[in-house]
Amino acid sequence: MNTVVHVLRRMGGRATTLLPFSLLLGLLFQDFAATMRPLLMPLAVILLMLALARTDWYRLRELVRRPGLAVTLSLLNLIAVPLVVWPIWQSLGLWPGLIAALCLSAMAPGIISAATTATFLRLDSSLALLISLLTNFLVPFTLPPLALWLLDLDLKIGLLDLSLRLAVIVVLALAGAIAIRRWRGPRIAQEGAALDGLSVVVLMIFAIPLMDGVVARAIAEPIKLAGFIAGAFGGMLLCNLVMALGTLPFLDRRTALTAGYCSGGRHNALLMAVLPVTADPDIFLFIAAVQFPIYLMPTLLQPLYRRLLRSA
Repeated sequence: MNTVVHVLRRMGGRATTLLPFSLLLGLLFQDFAATMRPLLMPLAVILLMLALARTDWYRLRELVRRPGLAVTLSLLNLIAVPLVVWPIWQSLGLWPGLIAALCLSAMAPGIISAATTATFLRLDSSLALLISLLTNFLVPFTLPPLALWLLDLDLKIGLLDLSLRLAVIVVLALAGAIAIRRWRGPRIAQEGAALDGLSVVVLMIFAIPLMDGVVARAIAEPIKLAGFIAGAFGGMLLCNLVMALGTLPFLDRRTALTAGYCSGGRHNALLMAVLPVTADPDIFLFIAAVQFPIYLMPTLLQPLYRRLLRSA
């Protein structure tokens, strides 16, 4: 048992170094990727549970009691950022499917794992967690009208279905986090690195079903897939930059960087559930391509965040 905890602590201390290997696992285990898709929801519950167990609950309660900041940042993420980046992508002459995918990605809610990776990057994981939850609750109200207005794409999102799905994830994760914190008690603070290591393990498993079909598309359309991966990196960085720079005059540096990070990481897999069957297949190619920056960006941004937070 002590050996396992020691290994998890080492993994937690090297989280951003290990995350890129998650993509390699997903690519290597293509035969299992499709069969592992049903595990996406349970894995999402475990990721959120670990993030809740690891987060600063005093800070989280403070944010919940005064939700103005998190609500404002969530609405900016879902509405203002797409309106800013949409004309930029339109002007670059990219593949139409890539433009549509980049715009839809900017309208998507934050990924639940943002709170986990924010911990690795020493950002405000409590704020990242709350933004992720709020954007997922609010997206049924913002995504359909924006998609129809900007892209002329009719997304018939079931408000009740999405809300219930997220509610199940949150309730199960919260119950698990409470159980972990009661079980470990005051020791939870000293075991943060082990929880981080466990989160890395879950993220590595999570990458396998998300990489379903990527190798086949790489063989069939290598240049196009490479272009979509490059576009995914550009989209993630642009959303991050727009949000961080837009909020920096009004917030402290750590909070603005956290808001930008949450804006860059979007729950693109949600689009698979709501896009009509007639949607451009290139949008589905983008959903696979965007997993590369999602898993690589924490590693790439860590030195920058470390420098910016040190000088703050």
